Amino acid sequence: MGKKALDRTIIGISLVGILISTYALYVEMSAEADPEYKAYCDLSESSSCSKVLTSDFSKGFGLVPKGSMLEIPNCIYGIVFYCLMILMTTYDDIVVVQAQLITSLLSVATCVYLAYLLLCVLKDFCLVCVSTYIVNGSLVYLVYRKLKYLLKKCR
Repeated sequence: MGKKALDRTIIGISLVGILISTYALYVEMSAEADPEYKAYCDLSESSSCSKVLTSDFSKGFGLVPKGSMLEIPNCIYGIVFYCLMILMTTYDDIVVVQAQLITSLLSVATCVYLAYLLLCVLKDFCLVCVSTYIVNGSLVYLVYRKLKYLLKKCR
């Protein structure tokens, strides 16, 4: 896969991440406004994204103190992350791509933490959440491939 194709794929996957995160925000806001709200991703009692997206861990990753200005929905952090990935993709500078790789690796570390909470603490399955984990893993792979391509080109 050439650099242009990698760039297009990174941007496309990031756009998918934005769409998934926007849907998650919609579900979160709808479920908070109406306790009877049933999202399309609420498949069963043990597979309910609206239950997960309204949990104590859905804002500030459950780590930010209540009332803090950083206590915003995790999906907003996701939207900002995906927009940042798109912006960084427009640069072919090795330092920028290395920063992009570090940023995407941090997103995967966050996914591991959130997956632990999902499975071990909340004991639930969230299709929307797992979809973002797949998107983030894909971004790490694609950005790594882009970095390898650029490093090889420099030699």
